[in-house]
Amino acid sequence: MTQHSTGSSITFDRATKTYPGAAAPALDALDLEVAAGELVCLVGPSGGGKTTALQLVNRLVDLTSGDIRIGDRSITDQSVIELRRTIGYAIQQSGLFPHYTVADNIATVPAILGWDKQRIRTRTAELLELVGLSPVETWLPRYPAQLSGGQQQRVGIARALAADPPVMLMDEPFGALDPITRVAVQDEFLAIHRAVGKTTLFVTHDIDEAIKMADRIAILKPGGKLAQFGAPAEVLSNPADDFVAEFLGTERGLKRLALTTVGEIVTAGTTSPEDARTTTAGWPDVEATMTLREALSVVSAARAEGAIVHTGGSRLGEVSLHDLIAPPAAGEDREGVRA
Repeated sequence: MTQHSTGSSITFDRATKTYPGAAAPALDALDLEVAAGELVCLVGPSGGGKTTALQLVNRLVDLTSGDIRIGDRSITDQSVIELRRTIGYAIQQSGLFPHYTVADNIATVPAILGWDKQRIRTRTAELLELVGLSPVETWLPRYPAQLSGGQQQRVGIARALAADPPVMLMDEPFGALDPITRVAVQDEFLAIHRAVGKTTLFVTHDIDEAIKMADRIAILKPGGKLAQFGAPAEVLSNPADDFVAEFLGTERGLKRLALTTVGEIVTAGTTSPEDARTTTAGWPDVEATMTLREALSVVSAARAEGAIVHTGGSRLGEVSLHDLIAPPAAGEDREGVRA
């Protein structure tokens, strides 16, 4: 979770949505609390109610029963327009207005709120810097058609943050991006999230994306019922039932390796210099910031028994193939991880 939070909690209190003519709810008595500043991913198969849950928060659809609160205030205690002005919303394909420039797109909600022009210009410049689009003057006059998919998505995130909302809703925001751009924009958003501390509810169909992005993951099963809610490591280690285990897939052990960096296990297992290995010929170099899963791929491709770990151009230590597959638990010092 972010250390600095400017967000508000989101509480689902037996939130239920049944669409007209439907035999069963799309979302069934959901109880869920997203803490202020937390990023929670909603995942699950089609028919699990992920997007319905998101749309209920900003009243794109209305509750059948139950309640949703932002902070301590029910979403039904204010007008739809007032509510939506306090919520940032980012969707797949960015949703930018094609006939607006980048500057005009970002300024949409602040202008509606009556901000003066200088305040809007200052805020727009701050946000373009924040999402990695600089120099600012280069981007302000451009139209969406003049931007790449990744650049459009960055502008979409800036627009969602423009009025400094306490809550962010994100519906498959990176789903249309190619894999390389998607990773870059994910990393960019995680840096933004750490910097600004917005409470974020994030819908994705990609469990790997949820594991990477989320403080906690809520897995919904068909019929809109909550199957499990917990930190990624907890969900991967202890699936609540067979449905969750099947949804996570047979590679959930490998997915857990994406939660730890190589640098973390080198530090955890530091031993004396005299124990250092002497036979590391052919071992590939890996960065300390790599996840264990990424490093394992590098070591496997090199047909090696381990890797030499570097950070900032300096050698940090070594990790064996065994260490990458079965890293030590917190506080455990195991031979095989050496600095």
